[in-house]
Amino acid sequence: MILIGLTGTIGSGKTFALNFFKSEKIATFSADEEVKKILKIKTIKEKIYKLFPEPFFKKKLNKSILASIVFNDKKKLNKLEKIIHPHVKKNKKIFLRKNKKKKIVVMEIPIIFEQKSKKYYDYIILMNVNKKIQQQRVMKRKKMTLKLLKKILSNQISNKKKKYADFVINNNGQKDETKQTLKKTLDKIIATNL
Repeated sequence: MILIGLTGTIGSGKTFALNFFKSEKIATFSADEEVKKILKIKTIKEKIYKLFPEPFFKKKLNKSILASIVFNDKKKLNKLEKIIHPHVKKNKKIFLRKNKKKKIVVMEIPIIFEQKSKKYYDYIILMNVNKKIQQQRVMKRKKMTLKLLKKILSNQISNKKKKYADFVINNNGQKDETKQTLKKTLDKIIATNL
């Protein structure tokens, strides 16, 4: 199995890339999607409520309020990660077990470098975008503020990590261009492993 790690900062196009790989019939895993599912689990919400009651209104969790709390304080972020990350890890293992016979698997993990987990992947694809385009894209998201974006970015290792990636996909242009670059990258990986 060829294990590809897909990473990049917020708004860099990880979801777009993941959808491309899905369209190529490749098994994909999204840490972001897993987190969304995990945040719906009753016991998880109860644990979060004990630590951070502020983002809850009528038992509903407001994720943007939670984000603004934890991204303003590294200790709080670590506490939240201790609740969520074990579940992501467990789901990752289940996914890999289910797909162990597949030739290629792509895993979208925003914090590969932050977690120092590069060694677990055969290839790392880094989605890259310039700051102006990144800001335009991210600010279109519901409940996103410039302040929150800056806080999120301060917790993600910047694109200086390009040197640690095997492939850097510049996602500043048209979607078709990015798709073509992703296709060439995939073909290169397949050809190298024939």
